[in-house]
Parts: sequence; structure tokens; C-alpha cells
Amino acid sequence: MKNRLTLFFVSLYILSFSQEKPSIIVDVSGSFSKEIISNKAAQVYGGFNFDIGTKLNNNKNGDFIISFAYQFSSNVTYSYPFDSISIDYENQKTEHFDSKGNKIRPYKSLQRIHLIGASSKYIFREHNKKVRPFLKIAVLSEVYSNYKNGLLVFNEYFPKVEPSFSYIDPTPGGEDPAVDYYYSHFYYSTPLVINFLGGVDIKLIKNLNLNIALGYDFRIMKVKYAEWKENDNVYDKLKTIPNENINSHMLDVQLGLTYAFSFKKKPTTPK
Repeated sequence: MKNRLTLFFVSLYILSFSQEKPSIIVDVSGSFSKEIISNKAAQVYGGFNFDIGTKLNNNKNGDFIISFAYQFSSNVTYSYPFDSISIDYENQKTEHFDSKGNKIRPYKSLQRIHLIGASSKYIFREHNKKVRPFLKIAVLSEVYSNYKNGLLVFNEYFPKVEPSFSYIDPTPGGEDPAVDYYYSHFYYSTPLVINFLGGVDIKLIKNLNLNIALGYDFRIMKVKYAEWKENDNVYDKLKTIPNENINSHMLDVQLGLTYAFSFKKKPTTPK
């Protein structure tokens, strides 16, 4: 991986400075992705994107940019157990508390994913236009996550704090129901994320532009499923369970800034 990154940056450097007007393009954006038509449409991610690249042409009617892409992605929603509920009818507000009386936050970053890859972007229209439409595609793969073997909601694939469980039905007049077994999906990795975006590039000042984009996000997530008893070590059991691929279709919204660093070539003196 380190050698591939080095080769990519060297290639960008050569491509940039081999042009008549060398430039480095830095693109920083925030993103929000919501699952729409797959599984149970329950996954929601917030993220941060950083692209650094160069223009591959000097066409007055459009710009083609290729970049190294980094993305940080984290869950927005999660499943949490609660012991009690407080309802404020006047303000139409509901609050949840755990068994110790601590207030539970409805949003919490549990699953943090770091991805790298490449992106390409084409900006239409002449350079002097204030508003220019663009198309962008990015292909990324996970390099690290803090959530490997973390719990996921069964068949919905977003993080949860505790596993689900199945009860043993009590006999009439007997004791309270007891837990028969626990079950859950477990997160393993995100080997592929593809973003297809369309948006507008708005010039703010020289070399600094605002980007607004809407598009489609395709994700492949590798997960495992396990069932276990009270005293079982489920993490030992996971070592022998094969991964399954979960395909997710997301609506993606991005808002960011682009800055172009331009360089002047030193004129060559004839010998």
C-alpha cells in the first residue's frame, strides 16, 4: 500500500508539472449519505473528504481533474438499549435513560472508517464563468476501521451497543423468561465505495470555489452473523465464520471548497 501511494503521488507530480500551466487542486468537503433502496434503508453516514490532484488538460471549455482521494466515514444513527423514557408533552420531546439513570444521546460515532482511492472530475463550461456544472466519480477502499467485529443491528447493518437475544418461553406459572441465545451481525470491512456525483462549482474568489453536489453512493460491506450462548466466546467463533457481502445503495450529498494552487514554469534559456 505504501509503495502504491508513493507511485500515485509521483505520477500526479509528473502529470502536473509536465503541463504548460502546472496546478495542484485541493478539494475538501463534508458528506451525508442515507441508504435508500437496499436492505431496510437504515444506514446513515456522515463523512469528510479530502482530494488532492491535478488538471490533465488546459481546455478553455472544461477541466478534467484526477486526484488521490481520502474519505473518513462514520455512522450517524445507532441502536441503544434504554431502561426508562421521559416524555415532555409540552415541548414534544422524548429522552431515554440507561439503567444507571444516564441520559442516552440519540447520535453517537461508534463506527469510524478510513478509506483511500482515486477520483476524477470534469467541470464544464469556460473558466471565466461564475457557475459551472461538474460530474465526479470516486472509487475507494477501506484501509482501517476501529469497528472490526463490532455489533450491527440484525439485517439493518448499522451499529448497536448490545446484541439481540431470544427468550426461552416460560412454563405457565413459572419464572420470568430467560435468555436462550444471543445473535447479531458483526462488521468486518468496507472493501468498496463508489461515489457518482453531479453538482455545481461556484467561484467565490480567485482560485477558491464552492462545490455543491448530489449523487449516488454504492457500498459493499463485509459482515458476519453469529449465534451464541451466555458463556460462549463469540469472538473465537467469528474466526471460523465466513464473510458475506452486503450491497447498499445510498443517496449522497456533499458540500465543500476547492482551491487551485497555480505555478509558473521557469522559462528555459536557449543555449
